[in-house]
Amino acid sequence: MKIGFIGLGIMGNFMALNLLKNGVMLNVYNRTKEKAEEHIKKGAIFLDSPKEVAKKSDIIMLMLSDSKAVSNITDGNDGLLEGLDGEKIIINMSTIEPDYSAMLYKKIKIKSPSSLFLEAPVIGSKIPAKEGTLIILAAGDKKAYDLSTAYFNMIGKKVIYLGDVPKASYLKIINNQIMGITMGALAEGLSLSKKIGLDENTVYDIVNSGAFANPMFQLKGKNIIDNNYETNFPYKHMQKDLDFAVKLSGEFKAFSPLTSAINNSYILGYDKFKDEDMCAIYKTLNCE
Repeated sequence: MKIGFIGLGIMGNFMALNLLKNGVMLNVYNRTKEKAEEHIKKGAIFLDSPKEVAKKSDIIMLMLSDSKAVSNITDGNDGLLEGLDGEKIIINMSTIEPDYSAMLYKKIKIKSPSSLFLEAPVIGSKIPAKEGTLIILAAGDKKAYDLSTAYFNMIGKKVIYLGDVPKASYLKIINNQIMGITMGALAEGLSLSKKIGLDENTVYDIVNSGAFANPMFQLKGKNIIDNNYETNFPYKHMQKDLDFAVKLSGEFKAFSPLTSAINNSYILGYDKFKDEDMCAIYKTLNCE
């Protein structure tokens, strides 16, 4: 099978490279062709539009920033939907609103009834994407899942099928809801420690020696202490996902005061820190 990959940003870059490393015949598209230079050197074919990617690929994977970016790729005269013919598999790996994912599924079925669709958002940031250790949450057409699992295993360490769209989107949002609250708790604790005058390294050591030690605390806590906010998972994407969680909680009448509080904190520093790593919430809480 020939795979099409659209979106070569922080995550998509490494995901596409891992497919190439495993010998996959890859068509790629990105708004800025420069981001595809390494992929082209490794054998990928750059195509001029999402429509061309759809026409010349059996499976098309999307890894984009949000629903607006997905819409820009799927719609229009040169959009992906215009290139669908026969039984194609479209896999949206972007994190988008569950309602939008369900709508996208319907749009694809209306445009090309024989095409198959999966939503497959990933858990993990830049380092797991580079190492091929992402967790992939899939929902949609089971046949598409069965045909795509081998490729998922090239970019991830765990793949799970959840049933109908938008169950994968729901789980991704809940995962990031928990991650955002946890990140906020760490940042708030380190901020208070600094104001009290405690040694940050001592606090970091104790936090990572106790019952709630975890890989995120180890990585993000160290980054905060080292004043390293290089983007692995963008601040703006964390806020976007927390906002999804707030709306989802309202829709299902779930009481989520912690989610609302940390989302409001992310909003407070959004304009200043949106392009930095999500751990820059520490700077927001510190009024930097």
